[in-house]
Amino acid sequence: MKKYFFIVSLFFIACQDEKTLELPNIKEKIVVEGAIEPGFPPYVILTKNQGYFDPIDINTYNDLFITDANVIVWNYNENGTKDSVILKQLPPPFDSIPIYTDTNLISNPNNLMLGKSGMTYYLEIKWKNEVITSSTTIPEPTPMDCLWVEKNELVEKEFKYDIRAIFSDNANIQNNVLIRSKRLEHWKKDTNCIVTMNHDPKLLLVDVGPDVLINGETFEVYFPRPKDDGGVSFNTYNSDHYRECYGSNSNDSVLIPKDVVLIKFCQINEPSMRFWRGLFRQFGTNGNPFSEPMNLVSNINNGLGIWTGYGAVYYKVPIVKDTVIYQQYVPEIIDIF
Repeated sequence: MKKYFFIVSLFFIACQDEKTLELPNIKEKIVVEGAIEPGFPPYVILTKNQGYFDPIDINTYNDLFITDANVIVWNYNENGTKDSVILKQLPPPFDSIPIYTDTNLISNPNNLMLGKSGMTYYLEIKWKNEVITSSTTIPEPTPMDCLWVEKNELVEKEFKYDIRAIFSDNANIQNNVLIRSKRLEHWKKDTNCIVTMNHDPKLLLVDVGPDVLINGETFEVYFPRPKDDGGVSFNTYNSDHYRECYGSNSNDSVLIPKDVVLIKFCQINEPSMRFWRGLFRQFGTNGNPFSEPMNLVSNINNGLGIWTGYGAVYYKVPIVKDTVIYQQYVPEIIDIF
């Protein structure tokens, strides 16, 4: 009986037809991540899309970035005249990621191409005989009431802290809130017990959404340290603490300084909120075989991605017990990316 079953099994296997899926060719499109916010020049990062099954090798990362595009941003004055700026890539040492911007605008605070709330800004990109366009508006920034540093009671380690805040939502407008953060300073100890300062390379997405459920209310906000790969996080920040030195010539302890965190609290318009909320949800379901795939909503014509106007306010938060922050912080331009 076993022999008979084995022969039948081979028969069915041998008779199976080989199926080859003919995948459509993916049209090369430009992917835009661009933004403008009050007091800063516009900036744009350009990459190319890639097919889901395309091979990935050592050259893939560098080949994705577009460095030969013509990028222009403009707006219209009340009298109908037009102001514009041509964006160029940042020079070394800030060229590890090709960012198109114009830092010279900062030296002239009256320049109309520095972001201003309530203004609409138009984007045009020319690349390989393609013209990619978009527009966005910067909403009015809404500051938080205050922020504070609080011990995380769910973690045993005494140096683990959270950042919390109070926000009073304006009932007269629809607020679409986007929150990002990065560590301006965080410290690591190597095997030789040498402590060095590091910083997060970019602002990471903490959360995004409309004010439908909290319209007109005052409520508490929780800002966890975001994960590098996105999605919902419950990570904490570190205050000053001592670490023992094992494996060196000394058994002494060494002080690990506190984290210093930059919080970016933004108002964004509806198209931008829909894009960033969709991206945040995709981060949260990454790797889940039962999640429903979704297409990101884009405001880029003839391309992919997003051109966002951020009504942004910033706060610099040192992770020190019982610290309370009321004042806004003005970051360096390299910190807003």
